[in-house]
Amino acid sequence: MFKDMNRREASKKETKRMILKAARTLFARKGMEECTIRDIARKAGVSPASVVVHFKSKTALLEEALCVDIEIALSELVASMPEDIELIDRLLYLSKGFFRLYDKNRDLYRALIRSTVFEPASETLIMSNLSEQYIQFLSHIIEEQKTRGIIRPEVDCRIAAASIFFLYNGALILLLRMPEMTVDMVSDVLASMTDQYLKGITGSHQ
Repeated sequence: MFKDMNRREASKKETKRMILKAARTLFARKGMEECTIRDIARKAGVSPASVVVHFKSKTALLEEALCVDIEIALSELVASMPEDIELIDRLLYLSKGFFRLYDKNRDLYRALIRSTVFEPASETLIMSNLSEQYIQFLSHIIEEQKTRGIIRPEVDCRIAAASIFFLYNGALILLLRMPEMTVDMVSDVLASMTDQYLKGITGSHQ
């Protein structure tokens, strides 16, 4: 019995893997709007019903398909961040890395943001968890700066991190909405906004 259960579980995982692989290929090629569940099922070699069983909607499928790259990018940026640079440069190192990722296919990531950011967190768990990881890492940076005396001791690290995250989201909107804005241009805008914010919590001109 256990062998049968393990075999079924392995089959489900393989089916899900094939669906995700097909979805990533078709989303990149056709975009979310032009790509249908039937297209993905055909590419994966499964029935449309099977796609729906594993993913309750096309948005859920898009979220899981793209968030793999976002999660990898976050891990790589955190691991590769230089430790001997100024606070603002550390913050911009993260954001610019994500801007580069989103710039590879603005239409597709625009669809992801549009489909998830304004939905309940419980309906978009993957994006919600990634956002929480980002904020937690920013909070860790802020706490570290507090111990060094760069940021005032009364500053709430969580609120400061969330504020910086929201500034990043504002700059991301510019990137996704304005085709003429390059990654460097958007990064410069974010640098100015972040610098102005940091002056308010550090009491210095970084």
